[in-house]
Amino acid sequence: MTTLKDIAEAVGVSISTVSRVINSDVTKHVSEETRSKIWRAVQELGYEPNESARKLVMKKNSATKQPSMQIGFISSWTLYSAEQDPFFNTIFAGMRKMLEDNGYTFAYVLTFKELRNEVTLHKMLNEHRVDGVILFGDVNEEDDIVRLIQKHIPAVVGVMSDSPDIQNINFDHIAAAETAVNHLIGQGHREIGYIGGHGCDGELESDERYIGYKLSMQKAGLEIRKEWLVNTKWVVDRSYSWMLEMLERSQGRQLPTAIFGASDRLALPAMRAAIERGFRVPQDIAFIGIDNIELSQYTSPPLSTIHVPKFELGMTAIKTLIDYMQSDFRPTFQLLMPYELIVRQSSDYKRNE
Repeated sequence: MTTLKDIAEAVGVSISTVSRVINSDVTKHVSEETRSKIWRAVQELGYEPNESARKLVMKKNSATKQPSMQIGFISSWTLYSAEQDPFFNTIFAGMRKMLEDNGYTFAYVLTFKELRNEVTLHKMLNEHRVDGVILFGDVNEEDDIVRLIQKHIPAVVGVMSDSPDIQNINFDHIAAAETAVNHLIGQGHREIGYIGGHGCDGELESDERYIGYKLSMQKAGLEIRKEWLVNTKWVVDRSYSWMLEMLERSQGRQLPTAIFGASDRLALPAMRAAIERGFRVPQDIAFIGIDNIELSQYTSPPLSTIHVPKFELGMTAIKTLIDYMQSDFRPTFQLLMPYELIVRQSSDYKRNE
């Protein structure tokens, strides 16, 4: 069994220094470099605190400490890109509203990329006292970090997460995408293009919204043409430029009569590109997206979309987390929020069969 002495010898520091770092004792300064070395040794040597001592401390803490009224937020998205996204912002606003209503605050907002830094990770786990954590986005590639979080903080809820081991608040991306494409098919479209982004492995084919598009096309017996597909990696400018390029090189070639954008933010710039090149929407090319961001109803023409209850999704995630923090009963489940097709002028045109 690994001891504090083993860790101290491996790092080249005193046992008391190791103890201070592991127990988050900040009465004496320990450099970030030394902290990092100690936590690396803890992981490599497999150190586990004495179980009876740990239980005694937990019992003492539970008797003397009140809830911190703080939670953590960890995202698989870079926070810069998330802040630019009205979809994310509306979910986050819902979270903040529910936190405020219940007297909670965010102790920190971090990304998994930041937590790959050992100092940041262990500072988050050992120097921030939170009652629960929200994990936002795909987390399967971060299994080690997620397990470590669950070990320190039992109340964990995912939002649009792909982990089967945590409670998850989401909506059915595949079915929502199928609904969007089925609408286009119902309007008489047979040549339907797709503008989307990558899934958790960086490939278009693994994204759930692409999977929904593919399923709908296959069920209808329609051809999926590679030249009508693009992986923008969720970059808005790439949607606009790809659409322009496809239209410009289409001389003598067949064009899609409809485009499904995996988000409104991708559908809107593609629609603008088509209009700039003199195409009529929806008579020549129809467009539909997903998310129903506020801007989509004010474009010209207004964009058809799939409404996702973003604000409510954020509120539900926090309410679920608060319920878990206040109870020892934490079943693993996935709660799917409802979605709704909203038909606007960009696709409201019946083509001749």
